[in-house]
Amino acid sequence: RGSLRAAKHRRRAMPPRPRCKKVVAAPTVVTTVAPARVVHCTRAVSSTNSARTPVVFKHPGYKEELCAFFRGTGTDIECRTLEQILTWDNQLLEVCHDYIQWLLPTDEASKFNSDAPILDPECQRIFRDDHVIRRNLRRGAQRFLNFLGLNANLDAGEDVRPRITKAPHFEQRLLMCWRGPANHNWKRVSRALRCFGLVGMEDVQQALLTCLEEIIVQHPGMIDEVTIGHWLDEACVKSKLVHSITPGYLAALMNSPMMMKSLCRQYFSKYDANGDGHLQHEEICSLTSELHSSLGLPTDALDDATIVESILAFSDDGSLSGEDFPAWFSQLLKLTLERSEKVKVEEPVEEKPEAQDQYRPEYVAALLRSPKLLECVCQKYFQKYDTNHNGILEVSEAVRMSMDLQNSLGLPPEFTTEHQIINSMNNFSKCRSNTALDENSFPAWFQFALKTSAGRRYNTI
Repeated sequence: RGSLRAAKHRRRAMPPRPRCKKVVAAPTVVTTVAPARVVHCTRAVSSTNSARTPVVFKHPGYKEELCAFFRGTGTDIECRTLEQILTWDNQLLEVCHDYIQWLLPTDEASKFNSDAPILDPECQRIFRDDHVIRRNLRRGAQRFLNFLGLNANLDAGEDVRPRITKAPHFEQRLLMCWRGPANHNWKRVSRALRCFGLVGMEDVQQALLTCLEEIIVQHPGMIDEVTIGHWLDEACVKSKLVHSITPGYLAALMNSPMMMKSLCRQYFSKYDANGDGHLQHEEICSLTSELHSSLGLPTDALDDATIVESILAFSDDGSLSGEDFPAWFSQLLKLTLERSEKVKVEEPVEEKPEAQDQYRPEYVAALLRSPKLLECVCQKYFQKYDTNHNGILEVSEAVRMSMDLQNSLGLPPEFTTEHQIINSMNNFSKCRSNTALDENSFPAWFQFALKTSAGRRYNTI
């Protein structure tokens, strides 16, 4: 606290900085006319040491002064160069509030600093293409992250995958940069996330978001929900990346509605492949497989019956709309978390395989009630049992599928004979030359076989 007060006193004792608003042309000196005095500013920077060319400031928002600032040939509105700001100590970075809009520019006007530049679309294009600007922007971001108590490898170049973690001095910066309520550095973090997305540094944006989520998990309650939601919204600016779920992140999701809302939006947008505003059964299965894989679980950690039952709790047709998805996804995460903990406990124990593939009455009833779900399951079974991949299900393949179906329903193998299976196939087969089922005739036959077997088994279908 004493060092902070000393830094404030040093700043107050500094002479007032000249503001280059109205410029009179001169060979080497820029003359600024103020209400009561004339101030000379010769801090303009040039790429050569022999001659210094004055920088003429235009109305804030023009791309020339912002690009010159990051190219090292200009200054900000206070006549400060990028190199000067990078050498500031943490106390000065904390108490000074009009540099961050230059160090991490965005496309939104600053409510605090009316002279702040605007990263308009044309400027964003330049920042994406100019290698000098990108290198210096990464240097500025690296200094800001160090100020927050974070380690980053942004100075290693764009060919190296960015990594942002807590630095050894993070605990020393915790009170100043992270503790609330309403810490102004939270807004600076939001600015950094938005800036990275606008200039094509989505990989840095996601690395920072991952680090922030780890901090949220390790320090519950330190960051308020509104700020967490704002960070997640800013991390989606110009970015189509979806955060991978880890066990720690999953635990944080259960306690943060804002994080859950943002992740649901990302996952729904990613897996709605046809863009119809609904997730079909195949898209839902792909989502669950990736979720299990990211948590180190088998891709089929939740069987198809459990997934179908969870879907039908929110939708009768077997698909999920954008409104139904958050509630279903929250339930799926809880089931997955329970499964993950169960696997950790029972890992040394050899599990019995028959318990996982049992068809429950609710699952069978759901399949027969939902044509879309039945169609998806039929496609899955046809591809699985068409072992020679000739596009038809032959007698031997159909018999094997029937036996597996009976076993999953808890029926004895002698429940249906091979002769009965062949007769039923002939009733649905469209192949004149031999007894076989193609993709068009298989769904009707499968529905018949499922209905017959389940009716005998449960006496309820």
